[in-house]
Amino acid sequence: MRITRREMIKSSILTLGAASLLPILSGKEKNVYEVGAWMSGLGDFERAKKIGLDVIQVSFPFRPNGAENDFRSPEARAEYLEKSAQTGVRIEAFAMGEFNEHPFWTQDDTIEQVSACIDAMRAMNVKYVLISYFGAGDPQTDDDWDEIIRRYKVLAPKAEDAGVALTIEAPWTAEGHHRVVDAVDSPAVRVFYDPGNMVNLFGDTEWICNDIRKLKGLIRGCHIKDDNILGKGQIDYQKVLDTYREIGFFGPQIVEGSVVGELGWEESMRQNIAYIKSL
Repeated sequence: MRITRREMIKSSILTLGAASLLPILSGKEKNVYEVGAWMSGLGDFERAKKIGLDVIQVSFPFRPNGAENDFRSPEARAEYLEKSAQTGVRIEAFAMGEFNEHPFWTQDDTIEQVSACIDAMRAMNVKYVLISYFGAGDPQTDDDWDEIIRRYKVLAPKAEDAGVALTIEAPWTAEGHHRVVDAVDSPAVRVFYDPGNMVNLFGDTEWICNDIRKLKGLIRGCHIKDDNILGKGQIDYQKVLDTYREIGFFGPQIVEGSVVGELGWEESMRQNIAYIKSL
């Protein structure tokens, strides 16, 4: 049987992806998970290093805007890569959060702009990007869902060739994620999971853990957040991280929010990092 180039690429991504998820430590050993935060400025590398973050997630603007993080520009790429090398803080992922206001399936230039993001990821060795579906970005009709799937099918071959993933962060249960990911059928289209969103939309820690189990093999990245400092809010993250271990997901825990006003950002983040490292 003749194997096509795309099938070879898909097989390679699956093999490499599985290998990257293997934990250095197993079970409930300490410090399996790296810790990151969603930050965007060049100055954030030093802040991240100061408080002990391993990685950061950086916003990628939906359209060219000339900002310092518009990585369509080779100069912007070079500046961020230099800061990363200087501080030892890795750029783990990009985030295209503007799809909340400009729905993925409605914008005429969605494929063009996500394609530009894939080019930047390839150039900067960033392995995945968050694509968001909240607010106006949440599909409402079968036609909406069908167009989302069609666009991912267009983008998937390029993402596969670049060895990167387009990850979906959405107000959907596992069934909603499967609706898209299964239809596209590409290792380059995966899930970005946020328990802090799920607890407010669907259920408690036990519900979240069951939802995560249904996504085994599909979660590529995640946020970790709560309505308080981590460990003092609604979610039992010991159970959540144990469930991630159970399904074989060991990607960095990227903190979003979980900042208490009287403590300030830096002290809140120090406590969040210490909590995650204790699990």
